[in-house]
Amino acid sequence: MEKAIGIDPDASGFDCVLVGGETGRPVSKRFSMSAGDLQKFLRWVEEQSPSIVAIEGINGQSGPIEKALREAGVVFHSFRPSDTRNYRRGVLGENKNNERDAEAVALYALSLRERGKLDRWRRVWAVDVELQLLTRRYESVGKQMTAESNRLWKLLRTASPDLYLALQGKLEEVDCEPKKLRNRGFLTLLATRPQIGEWQGLSEDALMEWMGGGEYKGRRAFVRQLQSVAGTFPQLSQPMTLMIRWSAQQLERFGREQTELESMLEKVGQERLTVRTLKRRRGIGTITATGMIGEMVDVRRFPAEDNLASYSGLGKVQDNSGERERMKEALKYNRRLKDLFMSAAMNVVRFDPDSHLAGYHRNLVKRGMQELEATKRVARALVRVIYRELMALIEVDSEATPAAEEQQEGRSGVASGQGRGDKQHLSDTPLRSPRTSKARRQERVNRTTKRRSSGKVVNGRRARLKKSA
Repeated sequence: MEKAIGIDPDASGFDCVLVGGETGRPVSKRFSMSAGDLQKFLRWVEEQSPSIVAIEGINGQSGPIEKALREAGVVFHSFRPSDTRNYRRGVLGENKNNERDAEAVALYALSLRERGKLDRWRRVWAVDVELQLLTRRYESVGKQMTAESNRLWKLLRTASPDLYLALQGKLEEVDCEPKKLRNRGFLTLLATRPQIGEWQGLSEDALMEWMGGGEYKGRRAFVRQLQSVAGTFPQLSQPMTLMIRWSAQQLERFGREQTELESMLEKVGQERLTVRTLKRRRGIGTITATGMIGEMVDVRRFPAEDNLASYSGLGKVQDNSGERERMKEALKYNRRLKDLFMSAAMNVVRFDPDSHLAGYHRNLVKRGMQELEATKRVARALVRVIYRELMALIEVDSEATPAAEEQQEGRSGVASGQGRGDKQHLSDTPLRSPRTSKARRQERVNRTTKRRSSGKVVNGRRARLKKSA
C-alpha cells in the first residue's frame, strides 16, 4: 500500500496522520506553526518518504505549511474541506476530531489516486499573497470612501440645505460638480473649519489658505461662488461640527491611502509579467489588471476558458434532469472577478472602439440587446482572450499544444466575439441533441393535432364548449 500523509491545519498548528506505514496502523503527529516545528515537520516528511502529501484547505490556515513544502520542493495536494468532510462521514463515521480529519484527508487522496483523479488537486500554483492583499484592500477602501461620502452628504444636507444644494450644483449662484465633495481642498476646509457659519466672515485668501493653499485650477472661482452663498449658512452645534470634522478627516485619510495603494500596485504590477501582459490591451489599467491576476491566482487552475468563465460568474452551468436540458446562472462564483471583467469590458468598448470586441458590442446593441447584457457578452468574450494570452506565457509541451488548442476551440464559440451574439450562443446554451431540433418539433405537431381532434382547439385558439341542454 502506498504511504500518504494527511494534514488538518488549525489556527495554531496542524495534525498529521501517516497512512500505509510499516505497522499498518495510522501514525499521528502534531506540529505548531512556529519556524522550528515546521522544520521538524519537513524532516519527518523526508524520513517517511510518502508518495502523497495532502492538505485540507487551500491557502487559508494551511498557508505557512504550503509555503514550507514548496520551498522544500515537496509536491503536495490540497482538497476542499467539504470534500474531505463528506468522505470522512462516509468512510470513518460522524465522530470528528483533528486526527480523524487528517486521516480522512490521506485516505481520500489514496482513493483519488486509485481512480486516476488525484492530479487535478496537485498544487502547481501559489497565491500571490501581496498582490491579492493589495488589490482587495484597494477595493475595500473604495467601498469605505463611498459609504463615508454618503454619510457626509447626509450631514451637510441636515446642517445646511443651501450648502448641500451648492455642492450638488443645483444653485444658480454656484457652478459646482457633484464630485466636489471628494475634492481634497474642500475636505481640508471641512476638517479644519467645520463651523460653516463662520465662513461668511472669512476673506477669499483666508478660505484659500484653509483649503491648503496653492492656486489650483478652478479653486479660486469656487471660493468666490461659495462666498456668495455663505451668508445663508447657519451656526452649527458642537455635535454637528464634530461629526462633520470626523467624516471629512476619514475621507482625507481614505484618499491618501488609495493614492498610496495605486502607487504600490503600479510598482508591484511592473514586476509581474502577467500584469504587464494584460495592460497592453487598451481599456485595462493597473487596478483592473492587478485585480484580475490577484483573483485568478494562476490560469493553470482552470482546465479551459469555460472554467474561468464559470468561476467569474460569466458562464452558465448545466441543469439537466431526465429529458429536460437547460442552462442556468451560476450562484457560486468570484464576485470580485466578475466586477473586474465587466469593468474591463466597458472600458475596452469605450477606449478601444476599433477592436473586434467593441464591434461585437455594437452589433449586439444594433440587434436590440440591452446595453448591460451586451457588455456581459463582451466580458465573456474577454475571458477567452485573456485566458489565451495568459496560457501563452506558460511553457507547455510542444506535443500537447495542438491538442489543447483543439480542445479550446471545441469548448466554446465565443472566441473573439465576431458576430456571435444570438441567444443560441454556445456560451449560454448546451449543444443540442438530435432530439432537440427535429423530434421535439414533431412532438409539438402531434400534441397540437391531438388537441384539435378533441375539439379543444379551433384555428389555434381555445374555443368555448357549449354546454348540452
